[in-house]
Amino acid sequence: MTQIQADTNQTQTPSGDLAIVATDVQKWYGNNFHVLRGVSLEVGRGEVVVIMGPSGSGKSTFIRTFNALEEFQQGSILIDGISLSHDLKNIEEVRREVGMVFQQFNLFPHLTILQNVTLAPIWVRRWPKAKAEEVALQLLERVGILEQAKKFPGQLSGGQQQRAAIARALAMQPKIMLFDEPTSALDPEMVREVLDVMRTLAGQGITMVCVTHEVGFAREVADRVVLMADGLLVESGTPEAFFNHPQEERTQKFLSQIL
Repeated sequence: MTQIQADTNQTQTPSGDLAIVATDVQKWYGNNFHVLRGVSLEVGRGEVVVIMGPSGSGKSTFIRTFNALEEFQQGSILIDGISLSHDLKNIEEVRREVGMVFQQFNLFPHLTILQNVTLAPIWVRRWPKAKAEEVALQLLERVGILEQAKKFPGQLSGGQQQRAAIARALAMQPKIMLFDEPTSALDPEMVREVLDVMRTLAGQGITMVCVTHEVGFAREVADRVVLMADGLLVESGTPEAFFNHPQEERTQKFLSQIL
């Protein structure tokens, strides 16, 4: 299986224009499970990269290394020029610049939606409450749930909760947004409303890395689609090249199962 570090169909992005540079990232769980087996990926500023692959391929683990939610044992990761290491100062700096939306919404059930969105800006960014609430209300309007601001998470549908989670991540004004299968926990009728918000974000030039199986979203929104399998980056290309002219046998097999 060939590991590809960059899309040969695309012009190389100048290093100064890179938001993420992951080089030969390796991770083990315990002594036996080699979950990331030397994965390299570069993501340009404003680029939308979709990572696809079978369950257990390491894709969620990989993007969770971008904000130190997962440690890695070998290789290097630069986020907006900051090296991710065991240095807590660097980790805190990276986490201020990287927003993440998970499969589960992870909202605090005892706080209103507005309080969920303002919590990090007040405590991490040290914003005055009035500023945090003003920005939060703008974001809730942006994701289409302004009328839910004073409700608690349990009073919202799954799609509304996920849109609240996106607003919460955006409230920190991150330079990079990570999405880890953000629609996998949703009923089918709720998927579209979350994808519509993500489409809007992509159109606004936010750097995005998204793990998803939503083929339509990847075709329409991604600048580049990546396949991971067995802890390796197998193939990378534009949506047209990836879906219509896959080069690797492993990619062809994966697409035959989902298309």
